[in-house]
Amino acid sequence: MNQLLKKSIKEYQKTQEIIYRIQGFSNEIRARSKKAIALLRRDNIKESKRIILEIENNFRAINKLVKKNDGLTSQNFYKEAVEEYVEAIIFYNFLTKSKKEIPGFVKVKPEEIISGICDFTGELVRRAITVAGVENFKQLVLYKKVIENVAEELTRIGFRGKLRQKYDEVERNLRKIEDILYDIKLKK
Repeated sequence: MNQLLKKSIKEYQKTQEIIYRIQGFSNEIRARSKKAIALLRRDNIKESKRIILEIENNFRAINKLVKKNDGLTSQNFYKEAVEEYVEAIIFYNFLTKSKKEIPGFVKVKPEEIISGICDFTGELVRRAITVAGVENFKQLVLYKKVIENVAEELTRIGFRGKLRQKYDEVERNLRKIEDILYDIKLKK
């Protein structure tokens, strides 16, 4: 019994150490993704791309840690990092009109993609506020259409929990951009 206990404690400690390291990488991914998004809002595409590549290196490092235990990527901190990364990639693709895909080595689930896309609509609203003006009206209409399309796709599915909150966020973002467009029309 003592041997079994000692062996189990050793395995547990090893797993905990891996979890702490994954958590560190995940926190860095989340922070770097937010930085990439902030840079994109200010049209700093080049620096944002560099940061996205760094983020992908962090995902590779996580993959090395979880080789034997893939279940460790189901931790909430990892999921949040993936969601933030998805948001950054979607925003990057939108602004650069590129088709950068989420690399296969990033362990991503449909819920994280949906959440990241929902959060992306908030970034469109922030960008709309930044560029709001009669001279950018067509651009703002495009933002509205993108948010409408996301909302429309999401209405086809019944969501619960976190995804329901994300859907509600998209609807609020749609109202915000409609208000921005309405205000500009009044000023014309």
